[in-house]
Amino acid sequence: MPTQRLRSGRDIRAVFAARAARRGAVATVHTRTRGDDGPARVTVVAGRKLGGAVTRNRAKRRLRAALAEVRVPNGTDVVVVAREASLTAPFDRLRAELASLLAERAGAGREARR
Repeated sequence: MPTQRLRSGRDIRAVFAARAARRGAVATVHTRTRGDDGPARVTVVAGRKLGGAVTRNRAKRRLRAALAEVRVPNGTDVVVVAREASLTAPFDRLRAELASLLAERAGAGREARR
């Protein structure tokens, strides 16, 4: 089952309120465990500090493409906040760093999916 998009503003605020974040060079990953085994829900955001609309959208597209190749644990809501390095980092680095940040949060023994 593919990862779903996290769309509701209320759900996104709940992820930030959970205060479980991992900061990397290309992105900051905020997570919240929902307590069910449903598919993971993910959203990518980029603030105006990153640049204009074109720049922000480019960063989000690159991070979404990298996330599509990374395992996200079931029952998890994830908000990925783009950082400036996400614009210029090689794609392999984006993918590796996101996988690392999500693996730290997932913990051992959790069933993960692609």
